[in-house]
Amino acid sequence: MIVRFTLTRLVTWWGLLALGLLATACAGREKCTLIASDFEQFQGWVDPPAFLSTEHAHSGRYAYHMDRQTEFGASFITPLSACPFVPRRLWLSGWVYYPTGSVSATLVVAINCHGRRPDVWEGFSLDQVVTRYGVWVPVRKYIRLPQDLLPSDEVKFYVWHGNPYTDSAFLDDLKLEGLK
Repeated sequence: MIVRFTLTRLVTWWGLLALGLLATACAGREKCTLIASDFEQFQGWVDPPAFLSTEHAHSGRYAYHMDRQTEFGASFITPLSACPFVPRRLWLSGWVYYPTGSVSATLVVAINCHGRRPDVWEGFSLDQVVTRYGVWVPVRKYIRLPQDLLPSDEVKFYVWHGNPYTDSAFLDDLKLEGLK
């Protein structure tokens, strides 16, 4: 009887400790979604949806398409105040389809600080991570942000086709999350 009572107290104590540690770990991982698009809906995109294609899609029917003649793709703009906190890091993820190895595309994340400080610009060259062609490849990147950003600063996301004479690129299920 004494062993059972002690074992029950020990299990309860360890369970409470584990829950406390889990709550502490999760509290430091606050995040919010700034941009999320599977391109089935195009609300929030600045340009009309001429960039949508049904030629290749990772999910659904549509994907973001950068053709050979386009240097700068459609933009998505949202203020940092879309998060309940000012993010200190961004987590960019999505899927990319290169029909061939002859593609040059960069995902660009820029923070417009409205002249208060130099804008933040981070390019993610897809050529360095996409090594398989004719299939959808997942891409991910962390972006560190300066500590002096304000909720009124704006995140701008777009695709830059640095060499427009290369083949087309397709993107789908893009997500940009802010992390505390």
